[in-house]
Amino acid sequence: MIIEDQFNVQAKKQDVWTFLMDTEQLARCLPGCEEVDEVEEGVYQAVAKVQIAFMKLKFNLNVRITDLDPPNQLQSEILGKPFSLVGQLKVKAKLDLVEVDEGSTDVQYFMDLSLAGKLGSIGQSAFRSKATEMGAEFAANIREALEENAVKR
Repeated sequence: MIIEDQFNVQAKKQDVWTFLMDTEQLARCLPGCEEVDEVEEGVYQAVAKVQIAFMKLKFNLNVRITDLDPPNQLQSEILGKPFSLVGQLKVKAKLDLVEVDEGSTDVQYFMDLSLAGKLGSIGQSAFRSKATEMGAEFAANIREALEENAVKR
């Protein structure tokens, strides 16, 4: 399942990149993220909670950055296993930063998401809907964090 979208942040491209590379700040912007730990450079373990349709799921996530082109692009692979359900979530993700002008940056993201096991039986449409909702919340959180910081300077 392909999920892609973009949003604009009123901040310089380099500031957006620096923010996204700060694991603690980024984790606070990710909906449902309860914890994240760096295992080694570019490899992270995280725990995230999400409600999809009638089910509340908690995932153990392994995130690996596969390619970096600072401050333009980040590619990663995510492998998730729910705590209470047999199944697996795999995501290949790409994030691009495009400078619109001196103080404005478009953040474009693309995710190729696949589900296996009982997780897949929940339904692609429910996951797509939830991913879209979480993407909008992530965008709002990033905007708030970066634009609020810009106002304080």
